[in-house]
Amino acid sequence: MRGNVIGFDAGTNTGAISGHDGRRYDFATMDWHAANPPHHGDLVDFVATDQRATQIYLLEPEYVEPTTNEFYLSARGRISRSQFWLKFVLPVLIVFVVLQVIFRTVGISDQGSTIILIVWDLIILWPSIAIYIKRAHDRDRSGWFLLLFLVPLLNLWPIIELWFVRGTVGANRFGPDPVRPS
Repeated sequence: MRGNVIGFDAGTNTGAISGHDGRRYDFATMDWHAANPPHHGDLVDFVATDQRATQIYLLEPEYVEPTTNEFYLSARGRISRSQFWLKFVLPVLIVFVVLQVIFRTVGISDQGSTIILIVWDLIILWPSIAIYIKRAHDRDRSGWFLLLFLVPLLNLWPIIELWFVRGTVGANRFGPDPVRPS
C-alpha cells in the first residue's frame, strides 16, 4: 500500500503514515528501509497490518543538487529559495556592484558602462530564465507562470511567490523536494 509520512519522532523512533486508503498507520524505525530518516510528506510503500505499517520503503527519489552547469543552464528540476538567493541573486548583485566600482574608479563613460551592462545582461539572460523556471517548478508551477512578469500589476504575484514563498513540501511533478528538514 502507498501513503505519506505524517509525523516522526526521533526521540521515540516512532511515526505515523496516512495510507492512501484514508487510514492511519503507526510505525517504528526498525520498519523503515531508507538511508535518511522519515520526514513529513515522504511518499512511501508499506505493508499494512491492522493499524501498523511494516516494510516501509521511500518511493520518491532523493534530491540531487544540480551541478553548476545544470544550475545555470538547465530549466529542469527544482531549486530552493536559499539556492536561488545564494547561488544566483547574491553573485549577480556582487558582480553588478563590482562593475559599478570599476566604472567609477577607471572613469568609464556612461555610454561605455551602458554597453558593458547590456553585454552582462545578455550573458545572464538564459541563466536567469532557467533559474526562475526551476523556482516556478519548486512551487509546482509550469515555466509559463513567468509570463506574468510581463503583465503590469500582476507581475508582483510571481515576484512574491518565487522570491519568498517556500516550494511544495515533498516531491511534485517536477522532482523531489530540494529542502530536507533537519
